[in-house]
Amino acid sequence: MSILDQPAPHINIVKKHAALLIGQAILLVILATFYVGFEVKASLLEASVPKDVMSPLVADTTDDNAVLGAEAAASPTPEPAIIDNQEAVAPIEQPTPTATPFPKPSKEEYTIAVYGDSMEDTMGEVLEYLEHELTARYPDTKFNLYNYGMGSNNVLDGMARFNRPFVYQDRDYRSLKDIKPDIIIMGSFGYNVLTPHDRNAHWLGLTRLVEEAEKITPTVYMLAEIAPKRRGFGFGPNGVNWEPATAFEHTGKIMEQLENAIGLSSALHVPLIDAYTPSLQENKREGKSELINPSDGIHPSVEGHEFTAKIIADTIQLP
Repeated sequence: MSILDQPAPHINIVKKHAALLIGQAILLVILATFYVGFEVKASLLEASVPKDVMSPLVADTTDDNAVLGAEAAASPTPEPAIIDNQEAVAPIEQPTPTATPFPKPSKEEYTIAVYGDSMEDTMGEVLEYLEHELTARYPDTKFNLYNYGMGSNNVLDGMARFNRPFVYQDRDYRSLKDIKPDIIIMGSFGYNVLTPHDRNAHWLGLTRLVEEAEKITPTVYMLAEIAPKRRGFGFGPNGVNWEPATAFEHTGKIMEQLENAIGLSSALHVPLIDAYTPSLQENKREGKSELINPSDGIHPSVEGHEFTAKIIADTIQLP
């Protein structure tokens, strides 16, 4: 019997197949709808994340690829020379590079003072991280280190106490002008934003602090501390734990004040200790998480303090 001679399928069988096909089609439509919905939701969430804002102060001069400590491109290994008779000639032995020693200081003893807010305060009661780095570079030199960092101080607070004796935590120091340090490292006071936020007032206040420091010693450095986290700033068991939008907005103000320090160092011809630029995540205007204390989401971690101390020791030149 040929296919054409077979009887037509019963109407009930046709209905069952049709119902099955319709059910499968409905299921596919439902799955596709869920997929599209998830994609749209993900796109909306990504679009809702605020973009990082670059302060105009350094927008024209900052190069995201110019990071301190970036490794130089490796030089190609020279090929062994071949003479005309095809005999290989042994490659020329390259000299092993040796580390350039730091110049021998002109004195046997130096006094260095660090002045700032809690970003400096947490460097240690006697600046232990910095002491370690300096001693490694100048093992035969004695360093008298003074930490004038005080928590919750903005730039105006720093100006108000500049010429006073310092009594805080376990520290009880004479005034800076009485100690007469060889070097003063001036913190940015960037993490304590003025209320209301006023970038110009911060600039002027920091200018006055540098000018006062230069009356004590000609060797004054400006320190731009590590960049803050933009997402998760202040989050932790000992943090402020603000709403994410509030924390994100606040860190934008902090970064403006940190960038003030960078711009001011150039304007006042004061050498810059730049921990800010190399602390940024690649292609992001946000600090690297490993440099920030997870307990409060604000201050440097142990790695962050070691990172900053190394940059300070590499930058300063002993007079």
